[in-house]
Amino acid sequence: MRGANRISGKELEMDLTPVRGCRDFTPKDAIARARVTDVLRSVFQKYGYPPLETPALENFETLSNKFAGGEEILRETYCLKDQGGRDLGLRYDLTVPLCRVIASNPRLAMPFKRYQIQPVWRDGPIKTGRYREFTQCDVDVLGVESLKADAEIICLAQDAFEALELPAKMKVNNRKALNALLEKAGVPKEKEVQAILSIDKLRKIGFDGVLRELIEERGLEEETARAALNSFKEFEGKNNEEKIALLEKKLGNCEGVKELKELLAFSNSFGVQDFVEIAPELARGLNYYTGTVFEVYALDNEIKSSLAAGGRYDDLVGAFAGRERVPAVGISFGLDVITAAKDFSVGESVAQCFVVPVKDCFDEAAGIADALRAEGVCTSIDLLDRGLGKNLEYAAKQGIPFAVIVGKKELKEGKVTLRNLKSGEEKLLEAKDAAKIILG
Repeated sequence: MRGANRISGKELEMDLTPVRGCRDFTPKDAIARARVTDVLRSVFQKYGYPPLETPALENFETLSNKFAGGEEILRETYCLKDQGGRDLGLRYDLTVPLCRVIASNPRLAMPFKRYQIQPVWRDGPIKTGRYREFTQCDVDVLGVESLKADAEIICLAQDAFEALELPAKMKVNNRKALNALLEKAGVPKEKEVQAILSIDKLRKIGFDGVLRELIEERGLEEETARAALNSFKEFEGKNNEEKIALLEKKLGNCEGVKELKELLAFSNSFGVQDFVEIAPELARGLNYYTGTVFEVYALDNEIKSSLAAGGRYDDLVGAFAGRERVPAVGISFGLDVITAAKDFSVGESVAQCFVVPVKDCFDEAAGIADALRAEGVCTSIDLLDRGLGKNLEYAAKQGIPFAVIVGKKELKEGKVTLRNLKSGEEKLLEAKDAAKIILG
Protein backbone atom coordinates (compact mmCIF):
# COMPACT_ATOMS: atom_id res chain seq x y z
CA MET A 1 0.00 0.00 0.00
CA ARG A 2 1.40 3.37 -1.00
CA GLY A 3 -0.22 5.02 2.01
CA ALA A 4 1.77 2.81 4.37
CA ASN A 5 5.03 4.65 3.70
CA ARG A 6 4.18 8.19 4.71
CA ILE A 7 5.68 10.72 7.11
CA SER A 8 3.00 12.77 8.86
CA GLY A 9 3.16 15.83 11.03
CA LYS A 10 1.62 19.22 11.62
CA GLU A 11 3.39 20.76 8.62
CA LEU A 12 4.56 17.73 6.66
CA GLU A 13 2.98 14.79 4.91
CA MET A 14 5.21 12.98 2.46
CA ASP A 15 4.81 9.78 0.45
CA LEU A 16 8.12 7.93 0.77
CA THR A 17 7.41 5.13 -1.70
CA PRO A 18 9.38 5.20 -4.99
CA VAL A 19 7.68 6.46 -8.14
CA ARG A 20 5.43 3.74 -9.61
CA GLY A 21 7.50 1.39 -11.75
CA CYS A 22 10.76 2.44 -10.06
CA ARG A 23 12.55 0.79 -7.15
CA ASP A 24 15.11 1.29 -4.41
CA PHE A 25 17.83 -1.35 -4.23
CA THR A 26 18.97 -2.28 -0.74
CA PRO A 27 22.58 -3.51 -0.42
CA LYS A 28 21.51 -7.15 -0.85
CA ASP A 29 19.77 -6.40 -4.17
CA ALA A 30 22.40 -3.91 -5.35
CA ILE A 31 25.18 -6.44 -4.69
CA ALA A 32 23.28 -9.09 -6.68
CA ARG A 33 22.83 -6.67 -9.58
CA ALA A 34 26.50 -5.74 -9.45
CA ARG A 35 27.40 -9.44 -9.70
CA VAL A 36 25.44 -9.66 -12.94
CA THR A 37 26.89 -6.49 -14.46
CA ASP A 38 30.41 -7.56 -13.45
CA VAL A 39 29.93 -10.85 -15.30
CA LEU A 40 28.49 -9.12 -18.36
CA ARG A 41 31.20 -6.46 -18.37
CA SER A 42 33.86 -9.18 -18.22
CA VAL A 43 32.32 -11.02 -21.20
CA PHE A 44 31.91 -7.80 -23.20
CA GLN A 45 35.53 -6.85 -22.66
CA LYS A 46 36.65 -10.38 -23.52
CA TYR A 47 35.25 -9.73 -26.99
CA GLY A 48 37.09 -6.40 -27.25
CA TYR A 49 34.21 -4.00 -26.52
CA PRO A 50 35.14 -0.79 -24.62
CA PRO A 51 32.61 1.20 -22.52
CA LEU A 52 30.55 4.22 -23.58
CA GLU A 53 28.30 6.49 -21.48
CA THR A 54 25.67 9.01 -22.66
CA PRO A 55 23.36 11.46 -20.84
CA ALA A 56 20.01 10.33 -19.43
CA LEU A 57 18.37 13.32 -21.14
CA GLU A 58 18.17 13.63 -24.91
CA ASN A 59 16.63 16.30 -27.13
CA PHE A 60 13.11 15.11 -27.92
CA GLU A 61 13.89 15.74 -31.58
CA THR A 62 16.50 12.96 -31.35
CA LEU A 63 14.17 10.49 -29.62
CA SER A 64 11.30 11.21 -32.03
CA ASN A 65 13.37 10.93 -35.22
CA LYS A 66 11.27 9.02 -37.74
CA PHE A 67 14.01 6.39 -38.00
CA ALA A 68 14.18 5.88 -34.22
CA GLY A 69 11.87 3.84 -31.98
CA GLY A 70 8.53 4.61 -33.62
CA GLU A 71 5.19 5.93 -32.40
CA GLU A 72 4.50 3.02 -30.03
CA ILE A 73 7.59 3.69 -27.94
CA LEU A 74 7.14 7.47 -28.17
CA ARG A 75 3.85 7.06 -26.30
CA GLU A 76 5.92 5.62 -23.42
CA THR A 77 8.60 8.35 -23.50
CA TYR A 78 8.97 10.63 -20.48
CA CYS A 79 8.92 14.19 -21.86
CA LEU A 80 9.77 17.51 -20.21
CA LYS A 81 10.85 21.06 -20.92
CA ASP A 82 13.94 22.67 -19.41
CA GLN A 83 13.96 26.25 -18.12
CA GLY A 84 14.95 27.44 -21.58
CA GLY A 85 11.79 25.94 -23.06
CA ARG A 86 13.63 23.16 -24.90
CA ASP A 87 11.78 19.87 -25.43
CA LEU A 88 13.67 17.00 -23.81
CA GLY A 89 13.03 13.37 -22.98
CA LEU A 90 14.50 10.58 -20.90
CA ARG A 91 16.14 8.03 -23.18
CA TYR A 92 13.99 4.93 -23.81
CA ASP A 93 16.91 2.82 -25.01
CA LEU A 94 20.67 3.05 -25.51
CA THR A 95 20.66 2.50 -29.28
CA VAL A 96 19.34 5.91 -30.32
CA PRO A 97 21.91 7.77 -28.16
CA LEU A 98 24.65 5.56 -29.65
CA CYS A 99 23.56 6.55 -33.16
CA ARG A 100 23.64 10.20 -32.16
CA VAL A 101 27.21 9.77 -30.86
CA ILE A 102 28.34 8.08 -34.08
CA ALA A 103 26.58 10.63 -36.27
CA SER A 104 28.19 13.54 -34.40
CA ASN A 105 31.68 11.99 -34.51
CA PRO A 106 32.22 11.13 -38.21
CA ARG A 107 35.95 10.48 -37.77
CA LEU A 108 35.53 7.50 -35.48
CA ALA A 109 37.44 4.49 -36.81
CA MET A 110 35.33 1.60 -38.11
CA PRO A 111 34.40 -0.97 -37.04
CA PHE A 112 33.31 0.80 -33.87
CA LYS A 113 32.55 -1.44 -30.89
CA ARG A 114 31.10 -0.41 -27.56
CA TYR A 115 29.22 -1.68 -24.54
CA GLN A 116 27.01 0.50 -22.37
CA ILE A 117 25.41 -0.29 -19.00
CA GLN A 118 22.99 2.48 -17.98
CA PRO A 119 19.33 2.98 -16.96
CA VAL A 120 16.54 3.82 -19.42
CA TRP A 121 12.91 4.88 -18.86
CA ARG A 122 9.59 3.90 -20.45
CA ASP A 123 6.15 4.82 -19.14
CA GLY A 124 4.72 1.42 -20.07
CA PRO A 125 2.89 -1.50 -18.44
CA ILE A 126 4.38 -2.93 -15.24
CA LYS A 127 4.67 -6.66 -14.58
CA THR A 128 7.11 -9.17 -13.10
CA GLY A 129 10.56 -8.36 -14.45
CA ARG A 130 9.38 -5.21 -16.28
CA TYR A 131 9.57 -1.72 -14.77
CA ARG A 132 9.47 1.91 -15.90
CA GLU A 133 13.06 2.54 -14.90
CA PHE A 134 15.30 -0.35 -15.90
CA THR A 135 18.93 -0.96 -16.74
CA GLN A 136 20.07 -2.09 -20.17
CA CYS A 137 23.43 -3.68 -20.84
CA ASP A 138 24.10 -3.12 -24.54
CA VAL A 139 26.73 -4.40 -26.94
CA ASP A 140 26.94 -3.05 -30.49
CA VAL A 141 29.33 -3.14 -33.44
CA LEU A 142 29.06 -0.62 -36.27
CA GLY A 143 30.68 -0.51 -39.69
CA VAL A 144 30.48 -4.26 -40.47
CA GLU A 145 28.21 -5.35 -43.32
CA SER A 146 29.03 -9.03 -42.94
CA LEU A 147 26.76 -11.29 -40.90
CA LYS A 148 29.91 -12.43 -39.12
CA ALA A 149 29.19 -9.51 -36.77
CA ASP A 150 25.68 -10.86 -36.06
CA ALA A 151 27.14 -14.32 -35.38
CA GLU A 152 29.74 -12.85 -33.00
CA ILE A 153 26.95 -11.11 -31.07
CA ILE A 154 25.15 -14.47 -30.81
CA CYS A 155 28.35 -16.12 -29.58
CA LEU A 156 28.85 -13.34 -27.03
CA ALA A 157 25.27 -13.80 -25.79
CA GLN A 158 25.76 -17.54 -25.33
CA ASP A 159 28.99 -16.93 -23.38
CA ALA A 160 27.22 -14.34 -21.22
CA PHE A 161 24.38 -16.65 -20.18
CA GLU A 162 26.78 -19.53 -19.61
CA ALA A 163 28.86 -17.25 -17.35
CA LEU A 164 25.68 -16.27 -15.50
CA GLU A 165 24.79 -19.98 -15.21
CA LEU A 166 21.34 -19.15 -16.56
CA PRO A 167 20.14 -21.71 -19.18
CA ALA A 168 18.73 -19.87 -22.19
CA LYS A 169 17.92 -20.11 -25.88
CA MET A 170 18.08 -17.47 -28.60
CA LYS A 171 15.27 -17.08 -31.14
CA VAL A 172 16.43 -15.56 -34.45
CA ASN A 173 14.62 -14.14 -37.47
CA ASN A 174 15.16 -11.66 -40.30
CA ARG A 175 12.85 -8.67 -40.80
CA LYS A 176 13.15 -8.98 -44.60
CA ALA A 177 11.88 -12.57 -44.40
CA LEU A 178 9.08 -11.53 -42.02
CA ASN A 179 8.02 -8.70 -44.34
CA ALA A 180 7.99 -11.13 -47.26
CA LEU A 181 5.77 -13.58 -45.32
CA LEU A 182 3.33 -10.78 -44.48
CA GLU A 183 3.28 -9.62 -48.10
CA LYS A 184 2.59 -13.17 -49.28
CA ALA A 185 -0.30 -13.39 -46.79
CA GLY A 186 -1.80 -10.26 -48.35
CA VAL A 187 -0.89 -7.67 -45.72
CA PRO A 188 -0.75 -4.27 -47.49
CA LYS A 189 2.69 -2.69 -47.55
CA GLU A 190 1.47 0.40 -45.73
CA LYS A 191 0.18 -1.75 -42.85
CA GLU A 192 3.25 -3.98 -42.42
CA VAL A 193 4.83 -1.89 -39.64
CA GLN A 194 1.58 -1.82 -37.64
CA ALA A 195 1.05 -5.54 -38.20
CA ILE A 196 4.57 -6.26 -36.93
CA LEU A 197 3.82 -4.35 -33.72
CA SER A 198 0.96 -6.76 -33.06
CA ILE A 199 2.80 -9.91 -34.17
CA ASP A 200 5.54 -8.96 -31.72
CA LYS A 201 3.00 -9.72 -28.96
CA LEU A 202 2.34 -13.35 -30.00
CA ARG A 203 4.25 -14.74 -27.03
CA LYS A 204 2.45 -12.37 -24.62
CA ILE A 205 -1.20 -12.46 -25.73
CA GLY A 206 -1.35 -15.53 -27.97
CA PHE A 207 -2.85 -16.25 -31.40
CA ASP A 208 -6.38 -15.08 -30.60
CA GLY A 209 -5.20 -11.88 -28.91
CA VAL A 210 -3.00 -10.91 -31.84
CA LEU A 211 -5.70 -11.86 -34.35
CA ARG A 212 -8.19 -9.59 -32.59
CA GLU A 213 -5.66 -6.73 -32.46
CA LEU A 214 -4.75 -7.11 -36.15
CA ILE A 215 -8.41 -6.80 -37.08
CA GLU A 216 -9.69 -4.24 -34.56
CA GLU A 217 -6.65 -1.99 -34.10
CA ARG A 218 -4.50 -2.49 -37.20
CA GLY A 219 -7.36 -2.56 -39.71
CA LEU A 220 -6.60 -5.88 -41.43
CA GLU A 221 -9.32 -7.99 -43.01
CA GLU A 222 -9.98 -11.11 -40.92
CA GLU A 223 -9.01 -13.39 -43.82
CA THR A 224 -5.67 -11.59 -44.24
CA ALA A 225 -4.97 -11.56 -40.49
CA ARG A 226 -5.67 -15.29 -40.22
CA ALA A 227 -3.55 -16.04 -43.28
CA ALA A 228 -0.61 -14.12 -41.79
CA LEU A 229 -0.81 -15.88 -38.42
CA ASN A 230 -1.49 -19.32 -39.89
CA SER A 231 1.64 -19.03 -42.03
CA PHE A 232 3.69 -19.03 -38.82
CA LYS A 233 1.96 -22.17 -37.53
CA GLU A 234 3.42 -24.16 -40.42
CA PHE A 235 6.89 -23.85 -38.87
CA GLU A 236 5.93 -25.40 -35.53
CA GLY A 237 7.79 -28.62 -34.63
CA LYS A 238 10.47 -28.16 -37.31
CA ASN A 239 14.24 -27.83 -36.78
CA ASN A 240 16.29 -24.94 -38.15
CA GLU A 241 17.17 -26.63 -41.45
CA GLU A 242 13.54 -27.60 -42.06
CA LYS A 243 12.38 -24.06 -41.29
CA ILE A 244 14.89 -22.62 -43.76
CA ALA A 245 13.74 -25.12 -46.41
CA LEU A 246 10.08 -24.14 -45.83
CA LEU A 247 10.95 -20.43 -46.00
CA GLU A 248 12.75 -21.01 -49.31
CA LYS A 249 9.72 -22.93 -50.62
CA LYS A 250 7.34 -20.14 -49.57
CA LEU A 251 9.44 -17.10 -50.45
CA GLY A 252 11.77 -18.30 -53.19
CA ASN A 253 14.78 -16.06 -53.81
CA CYS A 254 14.22 -13.89 -50.71
CA GLU A 255 17.17 -11.87 -49.40
CA GLY A 256 16.04 -12.31 -45.81
CA VAL A 257 16.03 -16.11 -46.11
CA LYS A 258 19.50 -16.04 -47.70
CA GLU A 259 20.73 -13.97 -44.76
CA LEU A 260 19.19 -16.38 -42.24
CA LYS A 261 20.90 -19.28 -44.00
CA GLU A 262 24.23 -17.43 -44.00
CA LEU A 263 23.81 -16.50 -40.32
CA LEU A 264 23.27 -20.17 -39.43
CA ALA A 265 26.48 -21.06 -41.28
CA PHE A 266 28.47 -18.40 -39.38
CA SER A 267 26.85 -19.50 -36.11
CA ASN A 268 28.13 -22.98 -36.85
CA SER A 269 31.62 -21.50 -37.35
CA PHE A 270 31.40 -19.87 -33.91
CA GLY A 271 30.08 -23.12 -32.39
CA VAL A 272 26.78 -21.67 -31.22
CA GLN A 273 24.36 -23.47 -33.55
CA ASP A 274 22.67 -25.25 -30.63
CA PHE A 275 21.97 -21.91 -28.92
CA VAL A 276 20.03 -20.60 -31.94
CA GLU A 277 16.44 -21.36 -32.96
CA ILE A 278 14.95 -19.91 -36.15
CA ALA A 279 11.61 -18.24 -35.31
CA PRO A 280 9.87 -16.87 -38.45
CA GLU A 281 7.23 -15.13 -36.30
CA LEU A 282 9.81 -13.14 -34.28
CA ALA A 283 9.19 -9.45 -35.00
CA ARG A 284 10.86 -7.07 -32.53
CA GLY A 285 8.53 -4.08 -32.36
CA LEU A 286 11.01 -1.25 -32.92
CA ASN A 287 10.93 0.35 -36.37
CA TYR A 288 14.64 0.62 -36.96
CA TYR A 289 15.50 -3.06 -37.47
CA THR A 290 16.47 -3.90 -41.06
CA GLY A 291 17.67 -7.52 -41.05
CA THR A 292 18.60 -9.97 -38.30
CA VAL A 293 16.52 -9.80 -35.11
CA PHE A 294 16.95 -11.95 -32.02
CA GLU A 295 15.57 -12.50 -28.53
CA VAL A 296 16.89 -14.66 -25.69
CA TYR A 297 14.54 -16.55 -23.35
CA ALA A 298 15.27 -18.47 -20.17
CA LEU A 299 14.66 -22.22 -20.27
CA ASP A 300 12.30 -23.79 -17.71
CA ASN A 301 11.76 -20.48 -15.93
CA GLU A 302 8.68 -18.62 -14.66
CA ILE A 303 9.99 -15.46 -16.34
CA LYS A 304 8.60 -15.48 -19.88
CA SER A 305 9.85 -12.05 -21.01
CA SER A 306 12.98 -11.91 -23.12
CA LEU A 307 16.25 -11.66 -21.16
CA ALA A 308 18.11 -10.04 -24.05
CA ALA A 309 17.13 -8.81 -27.51
CA GLY A 310 18.44 -6.89 -30.47
CA GLY A 311 19.21 -7.04 -34.14
CA ARG A 312 20.59 -5.25 -37.18
CA TYR A 313 19.76 -1.58 -37.82
CA ASP A 314 21.73 -0.55 -40.91
CA ASP A 315 19.81 2.67 -41.69
CA LEU A 316 19.57 4.34 -38.29
CA VAL A 317 23.00 5.97 -37.98
CA GLY A 318 22.92 7.31 -41.54
CA ALA A 319 19.46 8.75 -40.90
CA PHE A 320 20.81 10.70 -37.93
CA ALA A 321 23.92 11.81 -39.77
CA GLY A 322 22.21 12.65 -43.05
CA ARG A 323 24.82 10.62 -44.91
CA GLU A 324 25.48 7.12 -46.24
CA ARG A 325 24.23 4.10 -44.33
CA VAL A 326 26.36 2.71 -41.51
CA PRO A 327 25.77 -1.02 -40.97
CA ALA A 328 25.18 -1.86 -37.30
CA VAL A 329 24.10 -4.78 -35.12
CA GLY A 330 23.73 -5.12 -31.37
CA ILE A 331 22.02 -6.77 -28.43
CA SER A 332 20.65 -5.47 -25.15
CA PHE A 333 20.67 -7.54 -21.95
CA GLY A 334 17.91 -6.65 -19.47
CA LEU A 335 19.49 -6.48 -16.02
CA ASP A 336 16.15 -6.32 -14.21
CA VAL A 337 14.58 -9.30 -15.96
CA ILE A 338 17.80 -11.35 -15.62
CA THR A 339 17.84 -10.80 -11.85
CA ALA A 340 14.14 -11.71 -11.76
CA ALA A 341 14.89 -14.97 -13.59
CA LYS A 342 17.58 -16.07 -11.13
CA ASP A 343 18.56 -15.22 -7.57
CA PHE A 344 22.10 -13.80 -7.61
CA SER A 345 22.04 -12.78 -3.92
CA VAL A 346 25.17 -13.40 -1.86
CA GLY A 347 24.41 -11.35 1.26
CA GLU A 348 24.03 -7.82 2.60
CA SER A 349 27.71 -6.94 2.51
CA VAL A 350 30.66 -6.91 0.11
CA ALA A 351 33.03 -7.45 3.03
CA GLN A 352 34.98 -10.71 3.08
CA CYS A 353 35.79 -10.40 6.76
CA PHE A 354 34.66 -8.46 9.82
CA VAL A 355 37.32 -7.37 12.31
CA VAL A 356 36.13 -7.61 15.91
CA PRO A 357 38.19 -5.62 18.48
CA VAL A 358 37.84 -7.13 21.96
CA LYS A 359 37.61 -4.54 24.78
CA ASP A 360 40.40 -1.93 24.50
CA CYS A 361 42.05 -3.23 21.33
CA PHE A 362 40.48 -0.97 18.71
CA ASP A 363 43.70 0.84 17.71
CA GLU A 364 45.54 -2.42 17.11
CA ALA A 365 42.50 -3.94 15.36
CA ALA A 366 42.26 -0.94 13.02
CA GLY A 367 45.90 -1.51 12.05
CA ILE A 368 45.15 -5.19 11.33
CA ALA A 369 42.13 -4.18 9.24
CA ASP A 370 44.41 -1.92 7.16
CA ALA A 371 46.91 -4.76 6.77
CA LEU A 372 44.15 -7.10 5.53
CA ARG A 373 42.98 -4.50 3.03
CA ALA A 374 46.55 -4.15 1.80
CA GLU A 375 46.49 -7.90 1.10
CA GLY A 376 43.36 -7.42 -1.04
CA VAL A 377 40.75 -8.50 1.51
CA CYS A 378 37.51 -6.46 1.58
CA THR A 379 37.41 -5.68 5.30
CA SER A 380 34.89 -4.08 7.65
CA ILE A 381 35.44 -3.35 11.36
CA ASP A 382 33.20 -2.85 14.39
CA LEU A 383 32.62 0.86 15.03
CA LEU A 384 30.02 0.52 17.81
CA ASP A 385 32.14 -1.14 20.54
CA ARG A 386 29.75 -4.08 20.74
CA GLY A 387 30.54 -7.33 22.51
CA LEU A 388 32.00 -10.33 20.73
CA GLY A 389 28.69 -12.23 20.55
CA LYS A 390 26.73 -9.34 19.03
CA ASN A 391 29.49 -8.66 16.50
CA LEU A 392 29.60 -12.28 15.37
CA GLU A 393 25.80 -12.32 15.05
CA TYR A 394 25.84 -9.09 13.02
CA ALA A 395 28.56 -10.33 10.66
CA ALA A 396 26.75 -13.64 10.08
CA LYS A 397 23.47 -11.86 9.29
CA GLN A 398 25.27 -9.66 6.78
CA GLY A 399 26.56 -12.76 5.00
CA ILE A 400 30.21 -11.97 5.78
CA PRO A 401 32.07 -15.29 5.63
CA PHE A 402 34.85 -14.63 8.20
CA ALA A 403 35.41 -12.77 11.47
CA VAL A 404 38.89 -11.68 12.55
CA ILE A 405 39.00 -11.40 16.34
CA VAL A 406 41.62 -9.13 17.89
CA GLY A 407 42.01 -9.28 21.67
CA LYS A 408 44.80 -9.06 24.20
CA LYS A 409 45.47 -12.80 23.91
CA GLU A 410 45.94 -12.52 20.13
CA LEU A 411 48.05 -9.36 20.37
CA LYS A 412 50.35 -10.96 22.90
CA GLU A 413 51.17 -13.69 20.36
CA GLY A 414 51.24 -11.34 17.36
CA LYS A 415 48.32 -13.21 15.78
CA VAL A 416 44.56 -13.04 15.19
CA THR A 417 41.73 -15.53 15.63
CA LEU A 418 40.10 -16.29 12.30
CA ARG A 419 36.55 -17.60 12.66
CA ASN A 420 34.64 -19.19 9.78
CA LEU A 421 31.13 -17.89 10.34
CA LYS A 422 29.51 -20.77 8.43
CA SER A 423 31.30 -23.71 10.04
CA GLY A 424 32.24 -22.07 13.35
CA GLU A 425 35.85 -23.28 12.94
CA GLU A 426 38.53 -21.06 14.54
CA LYS A 427 42.28 -20.76 13.90
CA LEU A 428 44.95 -18.72 15.65
CA LEU A 429 47.37 -17.42 13.01
CA GLU A 430 49.18 -14.37 11.64
CA ALA A 431 47.14 -11.75 9.77
CA LYS A 432 48.89 -12.52 6.45
CA ASP A 433 47.99 -16.19 6.75
CA ALA A 434 44.43 -15.25 7.64
CA ALA A 435 44.27 -13.16 4.46
CA LYS A 436 45.36 -16.16 2.36
CA ILE A 437 42.58 -18.32 3.80
CA ILE A 438 39.97 -15.58 3.34
CA LEU A 439 40.99 -15.03 -0.28
CA GLY A 440 40.97 -18.78 -0.89
